[in-house]
Amino acid sequence: MFQVIAQVEIHMTTFAAAAPYYARFRPAYPEAVYTHIRKCFRLDGTQHLLDLGCGPGTLAIPLARYAAVVHAVDPEPAMVAEGLKLAEAKGAVNIAWQVAGASRLPDLGLPKVMVCTMGRAFGWMDRSQVLADLDRVITPDGGLAFVSSAAPPEPPSWLKVIERVGADYLGPDYRTRYGPATASAGGHDDLLAASAFSHMETAAFEQELEFTLEELVGLQFSFSYTSPDVLGDRQAAYEADLRSELARFDPAGRFSETRQTVCTIATRR
Repeated sequence: MFQVIAQVEIHMTTFAAAAPYYARFRPAYPEAVYTHIRKCFRLDGTQHLLDLGCGPGTLAIPLARYAAVVHAVDPEPAMVAEGLKLAEAKGAVNIAWQVAGASRLPDLGLPKVMVCTMGRAFGWMDRSQVLADLDRVITPDGGLAFVSSAAPPEPPSWLKVIERVGADYLGPDYRTRYGPATASAGGHDDLLAASAFSHMETAAFEQELEFTLEELVGLQFSFSYTSPDVLGDRQAAYEADLRSELARFDPAGRFSETRQTVCTIATRR
């Protein structure tokens, strides 16, 4: 019923070819994150939610069980296409998908929403303008929920292998050159403090992850800075070298990580 794409605009991004890898290889956030958002906003299945920069529905699909409708918006058609498939597989039929950039927020015809969720996509947006636009969309008792993975104090040792291979192919600054201007929720604090949503509370959730070699390599193609679009005709060579270096690092092919997911709730004072 709700799985209809309204193509407000078509804007190809570096995530176009990354979308299948994103949907398949990005780890899900801990279940506790969704429970936290539900409790903070007293979601009971009657409210409308907005997932802005939704990707393949990483937040939208798990939160759909707590909403009347989740409005999932992303500028990349390939991401929305992946999200439609995942939502169908999980039976999440109350998601209204739209292909649109955040700059078109006033034109989307959205109802009032209780919560707008965002991940790292916020770093790609005109953040001040988006916050002003959201002030007109979000209900007086609603707010924002920013969810992202925090940089660990001690990165996993295998990450150095990945960064070395990436730098060999794309240069030492490849992560900042092809990544969002602001990557983490913490980088938005000053903007939020000056916005209508100036009251912030942050919670962190720890998660133990383990990747196979196949999963870890596939994961790299889901990132903006090592997406197939960025690597171009170097993708096959990059993949071969990365597989070889990671296999040499750990012949057993098991790569563990303790990841911290940060959820910042921002509401009006």
